[in-house]
Amino acid sequence: MKDASTFERLFVGAGEAAGPGDGAEPPVVTRGLAQRAGSGLMDAVLGVAVRFVLIVQVWSWSRANAAAVEDPLSWRSWVTPTDGLENAARLWTMGQVDAGLAAVLLLAVASLVSLSLAVGFLTRLTGLAVILGAGWHMMFILPEAFTSTVAYLALGLYLTARGAGPLSLDWALARLARLA
Repeated sequence: MKDASTFERLFVGAGEAAGPGDGAEPPVVTRGLAQRAGSGLMDAVLGVAVRFVLIVQVWSWSRANAAAVEDPLSWRSWVTPTDGLENAARLWTMGQVDAGLAAVLLLAVASLVSLSLAVGFLTRLTGLAVILGAGWHMMFILPEAFTSTVAYLALGLYLTARGAGPLSLDWALARLARLA
């Protein structure tokens, strides 16, 4: 019988599979301290570096296009756009949306993205927001600058795919959720 010889060839002498009374010890399974995927030093460094680059860029853009903050405790003072941003929003939305509302929403999203990246909270969603913003910029705002926008697409894609890394609030919350 060809099947029996194949079985014997593969499994004879393999502990319990060889049959009772063989005398061979069953294999011992040892579990080493395997490092979890994405928890290494390189992941920590890359996560912090990607977040830092985006924080600097997005926060500086939002502060450059917002009016001066007179009352730091009022959220409205942080998202009050300059006249230049309102005019730009009017062009970007092609008159389909209120330019003032669009400018306020842009500043609010940029500020929240920066804060989210700083603590590493909801970074996959933040990465998606970066991808959408870079895509909108590349298609409608400044198509001739697509080469620099591709870098933001790559950074957003990294955050969406990999998350913030082990030095983030997302990572700590995920570890706590696994313990429960």
